[in-house]
Amino acid sequence: MPSFKKEIQLAKTWYDKWRKRKTYSPALKSNVRISLKAWNHLVGNQGHKKRSFKDKYRRMKLLKYAEQIITTSTTVQNITVKHGIKYYALEAMIEVNISKNQKEFRKVRVIIYEDKKGDKIFYSVMDKRQK
Repeated sequence: MPSFKKEIQLAKTWYDKWRKRKTYSPALKSNVRISLKAWNHLVGNQGHKKRSFKDKYRRMKLLKYAEQIITTSTTVQNITVKHGIKYYALEAMIEVNISKNQKEFRKVRVIIYEDKKGDKIFYSVMDKRQK
C-alpha cells in the first residue's frame, strides 16, 4: 500500500487535472466548477475543519467517484441553505475499492454549493457504510 503522503500527492495530481476539465451536472443542469476551496476543505487545510489521516485518506479515494456522481446523477437528493448559501447534495450507491482485493457498496454523497453569481461549485465528498 502506498504511503499516506504518496496517496495525497496522487490525489492532488488527479484533482488538478479534474479542475481543468469541464464537469457538467445533469441534476443541476449546469457546469460545476472544481475549486481549490474544496481541496482545502477535503484535506483540512488551515481555516477549514481539521481532519484525521483516516478521514483525509478516505475522501481522497472518493474523489473519482465524486466526478462520476456529478456527471451522471440526474436528481438532487437534498437542498439546504446555511448562512445564505445554497448547498445541493447528490448521492449514489457506488461499489468502492476498500483495498486491493476488496470492494464494498457505499452511499457516496457529493456536496455542491451555489455562489452569489449562481455558479455551482464542488465542495465535498463523503461516504456511509451500508449495514
